[in-house]
Amino acid sequence: MKRIVLTLTLMIVFIGMLGISTNVHKVEAPHLIIFIRADGSIDPSGVNITSSDNVTYTFTDDINASIVVQRSNITIDGIGHTLDGLSGAILEGLNLTGVSNVTIKNVNVVGFGYGIYLQSSTLNIISGNNITFNEGNIYLGNSSDNMITGNTITDGAEAVQLYASSNNTISDNSMMHNNRGVWLRSGSTENMIHGNNITDNSEGISVDNSSNNTIVENNITGNNDVGIWLLSNSRYNTVTRNNIDNNYDGIKVQMSNYNTVVGNNITRNSDYGVFLFAYIYDNTFYHNNFLGNTYHAGTYIPSVHIWDNGYPSGGNYWSNYTGVDLDPDGIGDTEHVINENNTDNYPLMGMFSDFKATSEHHVQTISNSSISDFQFNGTAISFNVTGIDDTTGFCRICIPTALMSATYKTFVNGTEVSHTLLPFSNSTHNYLYFTYEHSTQEVVIIPEFPSFLILPLFMIVTLLAVIVYRRKQS
Repeated sequence: MKRIVLTLTLMIVFIGMLGISTNVHKVEAPHLIIFIRADGSIDPSGVNITSSDNVTYTFTDDINASIVVQRSNITIDGIGHTLDGLSGAILEGLNLTGVSNVTIKNVNVVGFGYGIYLQSSTLNIISGNNITFNEGNIYLGNSSDNMITGNTITDGAEAVQLYASSNNTISDNSMMHNNRGVWLRSGSTENMIHGNNITDNSEGISVDNSSNNTIVENNITGNNDVGIWLLSNSRYNTVTRNNIDNNYDGIKVQMSNYNTVVGNNITRNSDYGVFLFAYIYDNTFYHNNFLGNTYHAGTYIPSVHIWDNGYPSGGNYWSNYTGVDLDPDGIGDTEHVINENNTDNYPLMGMFSDFKATSEHHVQTISNSSISDFQFNGTAISFNVTGIDDTTGFCRICIPTALMSATYKTFVNGTEVSHTLLPFSNSTHNYLYFTYEHSTQEVVIIPEFPSFLILPLFMIVTLLAVIVYRRKQS
């Protein structure tokens, strides 16, 4: 009897174990390294990534491993799955060393030493990924001509670090809660930093011993220390059309010369909007909007810099400027003195804005109104202006003649208003100046005779003349 009971008990346990085994999912060992070999094979096999053509590699589930990419000309698509280093891993999430033309997209990369690591790699695209809680999120070393675009990059030492890397594009990313948003260092040159939201980091952009980089049209907002920091002999960088908002210091320049800082909104910084450290010279600043900073600009010791782009292009908008514009041309009649060695000779009377009308042409405004909803429909320019009710607004607008070359009509809320064609208009650009009463108004500017109608009208008139002539002859 005991033998029968023992036998039944063992059978029940065995059957139970079989039942459990059918419900267990495969668990990959932490810090497993997956190789995408140069021949296209996946090593080891049986992991949560697959490819039917050795060109597109697709995640089938989350992966607890590092991936080393040894094959060029491929796409890795995470389709929303997570590549997890299980927090604190010293390895790289995705390692691209010596490869080119690799696209990495739609992957959540979490918990590695570096989330995505490029070394000596070219022409790769990192797009649409969520890269977070890595020691360093994205690293490029000695790499060129890569594109990092449309990613969310948070909670790392750096969102993107470039070391001795050139001709890379970093665009349209969201970078938050990092120690640095973008760090260009050790001879990184000719890189484009464009259209990023760089928010609530310790430093927004740090440029260290790097030159000839372009920083354009970024929103650099609410960083706890520095918005843009140039230091250690960084030269010939262009910083243009950024929104730099709510930083401790807006832009710090340390031991750096010949930088150009253009078209930024530098607002509500707790200390300086722009600060230039010792023994630097010949940095150029114009078309920036300085509002609400404790100090708009300053230098550590006296040094000389350029604060305007001449007349009629102008200098910067300073919210504490007290001069007047009696001409009126949108530029103050007296200079704005920063200190004894630094003067904006042509301060703007309103905020500077730059709008992309077409792929080739920009329209620029100087206005004491907030401007929104800018559009160019192929014939007319339109935008909204907003200001304090019952005050007078003004707008100086620069229109490329290649965009609209005829004489103009200006309408505010459907009513035609007079404008002045400013005397420095020329064959390439026309400058219009007009005023209006504030609230929220719609401005529309049209050619008096739209250019697209000239040829059809000419043909119609010619045809009518021929018809009349033939009738007379008959």
